[in-house]
Amino acid sequence: MALENGRTSKLSQFGTGRIAELADGMEKAFGEQLANIPWQDKLQMLCSAMRISSRTLDETISKNSPVLRTVKGHAFETFFDKYLSDLGYVSEEVGGDTPIDRVINGLTLQLKTPTESGTNDSTVQYKTHKTHGAKSERESMTYYHTVEEFADFLVGLVSYLPLRILYLSRDELPRHRKSIRHIKSPFSVDWEHHPALNAVSRLGVTVDHQKPMAKRASEQKLPLTSEAIGVDTGVIVDTIVNRANFRIWDMSIRGFLREGEFRRMTESLGIQIDSAQGHRPERSDKADFVLTRGTSKKFLQLKGVSTNNCNFELPDPIIATETQLTRGRVNDHPTQSRLYLKSDFDNLILVLDPPIVELILGEGNRRWEYYSIPTSNLSTHKEMPHRLASLQKFRFSELEKYRFSASNPHTFSQTFPA
Repeated sequence: MALENGRTSKLSQFGTGRIAELADGMEKAFGEQLANIPWQDKLQMLCSAMRISSRTLDETISKNSPVLRTVKGHAFETFFDKYLSDLGYVSEEVGGDTPIDRVINGLTLQLKTPTESGTNDSTVQYKTHKTHGAKSERESMTYYHTVEEFADFLVGLVSYLPLRILYLSRDELPRHRKSIRHIKSPFSVDWEHHPALNAVSRLGVTVDHQKPMAKRASEQKLPLTSEAIGVDTGVIVDTIVNRANFRIWDMSIRGFLREGEFRRMTESLGIQIDSAQGHRPERSDKADFVLTRGTSKKFLQLKGVSTNNCNFELPDPIIATETQLTRGRVNDHPTQSRLYLKSDFDNLILVLDPPIVELILGEGNRRWEYYSIPTSNLSTHKEMPHRLASLQKFRFSELEKYRFSASNPHTFSQTFPA
């Protein structure tokens, strides 16, 4: 694969494919602020950037619980903003990892969706503990929010159809049995007879009962996800393209898209790959896939690029990827280290998303590219050579010998000899 004129293209409207860059591209393409661009156009550009169909995006979200869970939580925020806007009020978004999500009429709000395990026909359950810092009560009481630091109201979804929302003042939130200053988490509410049910007036909002409530659209472009969450496709799309929700796309959806595209590509070659889970007695969870070739098994770890560690400006760009786990510490502990052992997988599958390929090779080269790098060719940790370094860097031209594709089946056999 030759570099186009030996230089990086600046023509791509999708940047590296991160949601902030895609949002910028949408605003530039339509000459409008993101909020004024129809969700249908946003969806089309998301799919175009990644060279996928809306059906693929729909299945990726709805069939992978980690993705669906995070989209579901943030979709309520988008829905609530639209709900208040339809009533003639502005819900001010508050960014960052704080107990405050929104501000309206000078009141601070934290928005919550129910926990499925603790919710039934008459009772709804919410979790209010912190997502950063102490990981449990056993570690520290700072795991829980204090009443003083919490938002003025917890706005808790019960259901979309019919619309049921609880507006609980922080004085109504139950306290922890060990500390009256700390809010219990999780806690349950008998919603049906609670005075907070649909009491949006507590926020200083007046509802015009003569104005009909907006109904769900009959046509959904992401039908599986819409059905699973209970909101229109437009709410889902606007949730994804919100720059403040960058983790949904950048850290979740794109990762599962890579896995799905890799599976589809190998299936097109007639190659069967399976989840690595359970395929060996120890550390099978440290690989993503297992490939059976004859009587042998090859374990594969799939990674995307680490954009912040790349340099696309060079004539021969530097491509970087992180080869470490998301949790743990940089040490040699047998179970708590975040560093991979050299024996954890046989090949690193490095996937370049279509926007990155186009960024490197120029406009018109937006496609998925796959590189299978033997673990023996990866850099090891300087002090622990039996473990891999946290970051791997390659010149783009050096990756060519590792590339394989459905259009060239021979490269697969060369990369994975039986």
